[in-house]
Amino acid sequence: MGGLGLKCELQIKKLKDLCIDGKGKYGIPASAVPFDESLYTYLRITDITDDGRLNKSGLVSVDDAKAQQYILQPNDIVFARTGGSTGRNYFYDGSDGELVYAGFLIKFSIDPQMVNPRYIKYYCQSQLYKDWVNSFNTGSTRGNINAQTFANMEIPVPQRDQQDLLVQMLSVLDHKIDLNNKINANLQQQAQAIFKSWFVDFELFQDGEFVESELGLIPKGWTVKRADSIFDISIGKTPPRKEKEWFSLEKTDIKWVSISDMGKCGVYISDTSERLTHSAIEKHNIKIVPDNTVILSFKLTVGRVAITHGTMATNEAIAHFKTSDDILVPYLYCFLKNFNFQTLGSTSSIATAVNSKLIKQMQILYPNDLVIESFASTVSPLFNQIKVLEEENKKLSAIRDSLLPKLMSGELSANEVQ
Repeated sequence: MGGLGLKCELQIKKLKDLCIDGKGKYGIPASAVPFDESLYTYLRITDITDDGRLNKSGLVSVDDAKAQQYILQPNDIVFARTGGSTGRNYFYDGSDGELVYAGFLIKFSIDPQMVNPRYIKYYCQSQLYKDWVNSFNTGSTRGNINAQTFANMEIPVPQRDQQDLLVQMLSVLDHKIDLNNKINANLQQQAQAIFKSWFVDFELFQDGEFVESELGLIPKGWTVKRADSIFDISIGKTPPRKEKEWFSLEKTDIKWVSISDMGKCGVYISDTSERLTHSAIEKHNIKIVPDNTVILSFKLTVGRVAITHGTMATNEAIAHFKTSDDILVPYLYCFLKNFNFQTLGSTSSIATAVNSKLIKQMQILYPNDLVIESFASTVSPLFNQIKVLEEENKKLSAIRDSLLPKLMSGELSANEVQ
């Protein structure tokens, strides 16, 4: 604990000592079903982001007679216990509606008489906590953590007034981040609604003549083109994992996008969990993806779409649609977000994958240049605002993460923070 520069008294408590029943409870071992408002929303590991938020983009439901026994209550915190997401956690305050937690999650009910429950929320986003989780990793294998181990996790607990200060200060930042996320969700909905009106329902073009195409009836003068006739399409690559010299965390190396990274980002992707060395890029002839390029996942998790913010590379499950014409970027992004990838089928031995050749050959509706330019000028302000708010959230998150250890230790007072 010496690295914190402590200025206040800290007591070391075990998680079980701060809980109402002193132990963790495993979630319900039930299968997910498609989302249904008449059923409970099902909280799985994949619905929790790395920073402890609920990812609402792919929620599902649970239809099980015992589901009611696994409903989260305010001040509950759940932890992922297995796989590459071990240690990921989500603090429930009631604002996300009723949630039933799944079997690969472990729930602890924090006792507000023993600790400010939100202090535990923030501690479990700290580097100290992440280091504790990483201590269970061996080599390239991510260690599992069971309920008993989580229960015995030691937590440094400052005096209650310092806990309350930490929660007060960091909640302000979290509130702003949440507000920005809601604004961005609305901006995305606006862009998609405009796209649907123009290019699915053809509301602006009903007075004109329509012709038959590979994608059905389309306005006369429009065409359907192969993706690789419009875009320079390339595929990413992964260097041999056993050769550690190709992988890096250094900021001077090349950002390397995974499908997991795409699941964490918004419209734009600017951060990655790993990087590749410059020698890896050269040795393995890995394609560099320019700034403002649409990328698409087509293996394992098919259909994730993002726009690069900065230059980077990707793994082999991600395709890059490069173009020198920026007006095509918002159109392609919206097109791919609306595309039904099941229509492409699969020639891969992996059931949830699309052959890269089919990605290059996929049929894209191509309006005339004037329509695409008009669409770009209409939605670009929405995309620009999304980018601004996503960048602001990055800065707010960095501030929060830098304040957390200092507030935890008492190194900062309320006056200093303000």
